[in-house]
Amino acid sequence: MSIHASRTTRLALAGAAAVALGLATAGSVVAAGGASPNGVSAAPKVVMAAAPQTDAGSEIQFIAVTPCRILDTRNVGGPVNNTTRTFTAVGPYAGQGGNVSGCGIPSSAVAVELNLGAIAAAGQDGWVKAWPTGTTEPLASLVNFPTTEPIANMVTVPVNGSGQFTVRTHHSAQLFGDVAGYYVKPLYATLDPSGGIYNGISSGVVSTAHPSTGIYTVTFDRNVEHCSSVSNDLIFSGTRDASSDVHVNGDDNTVEIHVTDTTGALVDTYLNVQLSC
Repeated sequence: MSIHASRTTRLALAGAAAVALGLATAGSVVAAGGASPNGVSAAPKVVMAAAPQTDAGSEIQFIAVTPCRILDTRNVGGPVNNTTRTFTAVGPYAGQGGNVSGCGIPSSAVAVELNLGAIAAAGQDGWVKAWPTGTTEPLASLVNFPTTEPIANMVTVPVNGSGQFTVRTHHSAQLFGDVAGYYVKPLYATLDPSGGIYNGISSGVVSTAHPSTGIYTVTFDRNVEHCSSVSNDLIFSGTRDASSDVHVNGDDNTVEIHVTDTTGALVDTYLNVQLSC
């Protein structure tokens, strides 16, 4: 599927991206014969690339799902007794008492929005912590449970690269958790003319390639077949066209970008590609 932005849109996006990246684009299209105020011909200005003004890949995107149970220790496993237990956020859930049909949480999720509940199981108040499996246990609890009734909090629980999180209880509790959504990294990349990631500005990218002049590919960490893509030449956006296609050669995770000048010839440049899914 090929998505082409209008010339006006491309210019606006490229200009905004250039400002964000600290790219000085002025002068790249100045003719060699341009005149200075004193009448002397001015040399073409040189395009300079500076460090980005924002942290690369620092934001995440929330995607809501129909509330769905991913764990219930009353069904499988029994109370967590003053210890830790590991659960998966991406499924399958049958082994932890959740929905056997799954809840639609992809492996690319970096956190889940979870209504995490606890029921005191030994006549004592207590608390529950949760954190990405394999990382340092936090100091703060997410749920403080009384002996009188079940209690639940809507919390954001980060997961590790395998979609797992660990919980710890103080005293004994039956736990249950209903997921309401998940967080993923947005999908974008800024490339230099050789096809490398420019100044680390990318998110969700597995690899990039520059198979030939003016052609670039970016492979992301998830299926992008049904995503739309917008690409921009960051330096010569007024005189060059950048177009992108998803689902390249049957690869559901890859986007291919072509950059051409006014004659239709393929050319190398600094460019940006961003996906909307």
